This record gives sequence, structure tokens and C-alpha cells, in this order.
Amino acid sequence: MPVDWATTTMNLATAYYSCIRGDRADNIEQAIAAYKQALTVITQSAMPVEWATTTMNLANAYRNRIKGDRAENLEHAINACKDSLEVFTPELLPDYCRRTARFLGNLYSDQQRWLEALPIYQKALQAAETLYQSANLLDSKAAELTETADLPRRAAYALARTGTLQAAVETLEQGRARGLSESLDRDRADLIQLQQTHPNLYSQYRDVATQLRNLESQQRDRMTSSDRHSLTPEALREEAIALRQQLSTLLQSIRQVSGYEEFLSLPTFADVCRVVQRDLAEPTLCDRPLVYLVSTPAGSLALIVTPNDTQSIWLDELTEEQLRKILQVWFAAYNQSQSDRQAWLDAIDTVTHQLWQPLMAPLIRHLQAHNCHQAILIPTGYLGLLPLHAAWTEDPNTPTGRRYALDDIHFAYAPNAKSLTAATAIANRTTPASILAIDNPTQDLKNSEREVQSAIASFLQPTVLKHAEATVENVRSQLPHADIVHFSCHGTANLNDPLNSGLLMSDGLLTLKDIFALKLGDRGGIRLAILSACETELAGIENADEAISLPTGLLQAGVAGVVASLWSVSDLSTMMLIVRFYDYWRNDKLEPAIALRQAQQWLRDTTDGEKAAYFGLMSLTPNARNYAHPFYWAAFSYTGV
Repeated sequence: MPVDWATTTMNLATAYYSCIRGDRADNIEQAIAAYKQALTVITQSAMPVEWATTTMNLANAYRNRIKGDRAENLEHAINACKDSLEVFTPELLPDYCRRTARFLGNLYSDQQRWLEALPIYQKALQAAETLYQSANLLDSKAAELTETADLPRRAAYALARTGTLQAAVETLEQGRARGLSESLDRDRADLIQLQQTHPNLYSQYRDVATQLRNLESQQRDRMTSSDRHSLTPEALREEAIALRQQLSTLLQSIRQVSGYEEFLSLPTFADVCRVVQRDLAEPTLCDRPLVYLVSTPAGSLALIVTPNDTQSIWLDELTEEQLRKILQVWFAAYNQSQSDRQAWLDAIDTVTHQLWQPLMAPLIRHLQAHNCHQAILIPTGYLGLLPLHAAWTEDPNTPTGRRYALDDIHFAYAPNAKSLTAATAIANRTTPASILAIDNPTQDLKNSEREVQSAIASFLQPTVLKHAEATVENVRSQLPHADIVHFSCHGTANLNDPLNSGLLMSDGLLTLKDIFALKLGDRGGIRLAILSACETELAGIENADEAISLPTGLLQAGVAGVVASLWSVSDLSTMMLIVRFYDYWRNDKLEPAIALRQAQQWLRDTTDGEKAAYFGLMSLTPNARNYAHPFYWAAFSYTGV
């Protein structure tokens, strides 16, 4: 029974490889020997899939082999992977191909064999795209993105190492916030020309797009309900498949129309360039370059896209392992912040200081050398969980004895370049006249009323939902009619189920899922959302590169810019920060993102006596700077335009 014998031998090999008892090195040797025995019967011609699987298992055993020469073992692993990929192709077996090609690409990368890694990573990305396109439901698409994980980042790093910077940027853009990009492309594309020249195509497309959005709302309801792990109803699945097929057929026709050849295609480097290119009054200045930040096991990388070129900064001191250790310290302290506040304050100090030398200092030096005073950060992976603008170094010439990253460069954030294109279009057509303000729905924020009154003071058409009036339904019904929205309330981030993150109203949570469903862009969009609440910027961690968070959801729904926070903030200091923000924005006519930065610096650098004089607060100590710690001001950042 040769086939049964070979299968059993392969299982025995796997058992030896996973064996806990005995000597680890000997167990791996037994596994390698058994895999080789199995391959005497399991041949490529007779049993190609089983052969490729066994060969891949052998590659994994060689990679972790303890005995023998390390370099030779890695070559054995590489050759076995290459053999497997003869069977595991992107077209026929994309899932196996993605796993095997990722494994091989990482083997090459670990040895800095970047040129050999590139075609293998490209094959893995091709397989990943095949799998993603075959997924019809939101949860299955999310599962594919989770499985693909860091593959675009690893591929982009290898591309940059070979000097192919534009392709590296394109790869990062394609792998960052994919769901957001697709939604913006599908629902907010410029279809005026198509409507004029091919009205039937336009009508069919609009109908299918609307049905898909409605179907996605149903899917999000399931993804956030108690039965989200149960099978998707067959009717819902069939409807999704039918609509995806209709959309695919329509795209073939639409792409035949002049000007729509790349409609709903993956973003290109040219798309990224359009975000930063503009006529500059002073040719020696760059406006606001995009800065993609990438962390890998080999080190980190900044890719800077300006109107003229793309540059790279190698940040070898910050590896993925070091970043993971930083985040462990960060979240361990944050999770205990209610019981040990000082440990959390110390962790903020420590981590933001650790971000200076290996990451932000080289970036700032580069930007200053190129006369750039502003930049938009697109942090990939877990870098998006940290306040990069608050990285600091000692400086005795400042009021606090520190110089922070935001003092040197004005930083804003974005999930990707595509979102900035959509946000700019909304900002350009929106003249803020009306504001919707949510005032303390849970009636436990004693400084909320003052903050809200400051927010609405300069608007001709204010609407305030106060205390019990601020129900989920009232807020949802009022949001589409406002140019500016201001939330003074509690917020919460669900890192494991980000669609259930939200803002606490008087009768429950206004969730990210609710925000996705608002379709604010259909009504012209909202210029700015100020989320004066806790944890409103934290994204889900299961698939960090999707950046699923309240700011991302608002951008997707139709908001141009969002002010949000990374952690639980102080009621009093937040009130002072937001009041000063409105002063700088509405009275001094600064751009919203710059106004936030000015407010943060003011809160940090002024004495308590100056704050007391400004706000009429008698309880503050005159000469102290009790709000200089980044806990009070660094949680907030600006996303969008």
C-alpha cells in the first residue's frame, strides 16, 4: 500500500517536527528523513499537490534545522520552496502559492537577497489578489486581507532595497486600507462624462453600486452581531455573487470608454503623484509630501513622495521586533492605566522618546534639508497605533526642556493617498456654515458645555443635541445636514472588533458600523469632524493595514478631515485644547490641521497662570506647567485634509 505508507510517513515526519519531548535537533533530523522517505513514493508526476505540500514541509524543516551548516540548510529550504512553486501557481492554487511564495520571499529577504526576493513576492501578491477578487462578502474579503497581512510591506521594502522606489510606493498604496480605497473608487468616482456619453451604462452602474452598498450594510450588521461566526445565509451569499458578477461585466464595458480605461483598478504611482503635484509659487519648496512608513524584520523605511521625486530613508535601527517590544510596553501600561496612572504617564514618556532617534529624527532632518515644513504621514502596520508627532528629544531652550516632532514639522495623517483625493474634493466644495454639536450625552463631563459653546460660537447655523437629546437616532438623522460635526462625549475602541468601536450617546453607542452606513458623501460631505472623546483614533489590530477606525470610517462616509484621539483623555485639558483649536481655526483663520498643532503647543508650553487668565480657572497653579506632559495633548491628531 505505497500511497498509504507514504501518507503515514509524511504524518510521522510532521509529528517529529512538532514533538515537544526529546532533543529538538534530533526530532528535526527524524522529520527530514521521514519527509524524504515519503517523497520516494509521492512524486511530482503522480501526486503533484501532495508532492508540493510535502516538499514545502521539508523546506520548513530545513529552515529550522539545528544540525549541519546554516547556509547549506537555507539553500536546501530555498530549493524545496522553488520546487513547490512549480505546482503552487497563482492561477491554479493561489492559497498555497501565497503561503509558499511568502515563505520563500522571506527566506531571500532574511539573507538580503533582494533581487531574488522580488519576483517571488510579486508571485505571492498575484496569488493574494486572485484570492481577494474571488471573495464576494465583506467578511471573506477581510479574511483574505488578514491572511495577506504584511506581504505588501515586505515586498515594498525589497523593492526599495533594489532602488525601485516608485513600485515600492505603489505596492504600499495598494496594500493600505484596501476596503476604504475600493469604497471611495466605487461610490465617489467622477462619472459625469460617462453619464453624458453612455447614460445606460451609468444608470446600470449606479444601480449595482447602490445595491452593493446596501448589501455591505447587511453584512456589517452580521459581522457585529452575536452570530457573526455562523454561516452567512445562502440568500445573502447568492445575492453578493450575482452583484459582483454584474459589476464585473459592467466594468468590462465601462473600461472601453475613453477616460475610464483604469476605472476601479488598483491605485498606481500616478494616482499617488496626483495627490502631491500642484503648481508651486516657489520651486524650491515642496508643499506637503506623503511619507509612507514601513517596519519589517530587517528594519524600517520612510518613502517620501514629493511633486518632483521619491526619496527613501533607511531606518535600520527600528526593526519589527523592536517595534513589537515598544507596543507591548505601551499597551501593557495603557491597559492598567485606570489602576496605575503614573505607569501609563511614564510609558508615554518612554515610548515617545524611543521613537525619536531611530524613526522621527532622521525623517525630520531629511524634510528640513529639503525645505519641507509640513508632511502627511501614512504609517503602515502597527506604526499607526503610536503618536509619532509626539516623539521627542531633550532641548534646554524650550519651556518644557524638550523638542517634539511636531515642533519641527507639521504632521497630519492619512490612511492612504486615495483617501486624500476624496477628502480634498469634499473640502474644496464645502464652505462651513452649519455645525452639529453633541454635548455630554451621559451628563458626566463637567467641561463639555463650555467646549460646545466655544465650538458653535462662530457658526451661523448651530444645532446642539444636549444630554438626553443626543440619542443614536437623533445624531444619525442630523449628521447629513451639517458642514461641521463636534462630538463632546465618551468614546471607546474595540481593537478586536473595530466595527463596534464608537461614540457613546445617551441611549447607546453610535458605532463605526453606523457611520459607514451614513453615505454623507452623497449629500456633499462634511468638512470636519471633531471627536473630542477617548480612543477615537485607535484602529483594529487583527488587520492593522486596513486601518479600520472611526477616522477611516468618517473619511469613507464623506468627511474631509477628522480630529481624534489615541487614548482616554482628560476632560479639562481636552476642553482647553479644543477651545484653543477653535480660536486658531475660526478667529485666526488657520487651516484646521495647523490650528490643532498650535493649540497643542499652547496647551503644552503656557503656564497654568496663563491658562487661568485665559479660561478664568482659579484652581490652577500660576507658575507650573501641569499640562506639559504629552498625555494631555499628544493623543489628538489630524487625519485627512
